[in-house]
Amino acid sequence: MSSRGQWRMQWSDNGTRVDVTLHGTIAFTDDLTDVQSLSDGGSITIRDWTSIVPHTVEVKASGGKITREYFVGGVSRGWDEEGRRFLATELPRLVRRSGLGADARVKSIFSKKGTAGVLQEIDLLESDYARRLYFVALIDAAHPDAGGAGPILQRAGERMTSDYDRREVLAHVASHVTLDKRAALAYVQAMATMKSDYDQREALNALTRSGAGLDGDAAFQAVSHMKSSYDKRMVLAQIIERGGISVETKKGVLAAAGNLQSDYDRRQVLTAFVEKFGVEPAVRDAFFAAVDTMRSDYDRAETLMSAVHRTPIDAANRAAYVSSAERLRSQYDQNRVLAAIARSQK
Repeated sequence: MSSRGQWRMQWSDNGTRVDVTLHGTIAFTDDLTDVQSLSDGGSITIRDWTSIVPHTVEVKASGGKITREYFVGGVSRGWDEEGRRFLATELPRLVRRSGLGADARVKSIFSKKGTAGVLQEIDLLESDYARRLYFVALIDAAHPDAGGAGPILQRAGERMTSDYDRREVLAHVASHVTLDKRAALAYVQAMATMKSDYDQREALNALTRSGAGLDGDAAFQAVSHMKSSYDKRMVLAQIIERGGISVETKKGVLAAAGNLQSDYDRRQVLTAFVEKFGVEPAVRDAFFAAVDTMRSDYDRAETLMSAVHRTPIDAANRAAYVSSAERLRSQYDQNRVLAAIARSQK
């Protein structure tokens, strides 16, 4: 559906130039050959300037009645077979480029053909903007569960090239569907070809805010193809802050932290992890493996100090702390960490 104000669109390609002006709210027949409904007082004008002489269709609604008129070079031809062919040719291009009437069209297709029918129509669309409108309308019409969201996520990942439009679709899924671990992994996989780290971060934050079941593999994949250490850190911090994650997800977060390019960002993630969860035996090896990837003595020492203060030192974990501290090249940093370990045991 369009808004009740004025809507305009122009496009030009391969020698074709078309202008469209709409007033009111409109819906089209499923086969896109005609106008199905138009709000009273509304109108739509489609003018093709491709040839020397412009061809125009005007559709108007008044008093509950819709009228159609065809013009060639500004001269009315009434409503003849040529006018019908013109409208039937122009409407598919208009609708599939612009997404005009997406809500009504999706509801109509869904009522007759279900999700599969809408996805088939999405395959015919010519812009990611239009695809976004259709995906969002499909989610609102279908109210899918986690299993039903899978094909939608897969198609969004396959068909959309705009990072912004794909992110908007994914965020809509996250906010309207309760995703289980399998669906959360499909969500992450739908992001695989996104290039913008910002859009990836926003999409992942939407997933995290939804409380979806994100397992260790999905958590690791979620940031593995992002380039920005900052954006990776912000995503991992959001996962940590949410809490309530499994041991495997914790290991995935720690593995992702170990792959950050910046020791500062790595320290921020590991410190947040320690403050939230401590260093439990099940993730001890993964935690120290991430710490040992740090090149900066200062950042490593600060991370170890946070862990010492948060997790009691006992016979079971002392060796791991000492071993990591002894890898510090700075005597100052090594001494202060070892002293903290010794004090923690008293």
